[in-house]
Amino acid sequence: MNAKLVARILLGAAYLLVAVFGFLVISQLAGCGLLEPKTVIDTVTIEKPVPVPCKIPPIDRPAFAVDRASAADDMVTLNRALRAELEQRRAYQLLLEAGVKACQ
Repeated sequence: MNAKLVARILLGAAYLLVAVFGFLVISQLAGCGLLEPKTVIDTVTIEKPVPVPCKIPPIDRPAFAVDRASAADDMVTLNRALRAELEQRRAYQLLLEAGVKACQ
């Protein structure tokens, strides 16, 4: 074969190879621009105890009925004072328990 013909065929093949490679590179770059990135939103719930300050008003100690009674009172008055104090202490205990429960 003629050396010029072989050189021309090889040069044509080289041009064709460069053109195909250039086309592949350009098509790959254009393909990346057409696709939108997929946003993945994954919600994860983490349960972690968080300290919270207690915001209840202070619970005052009531004046119990026995505190107002004196030793000079008769037995009936002292008995009534003791019974009244039982109810007062139950009510006070309920307030304290409610306060503790609100802060937990």
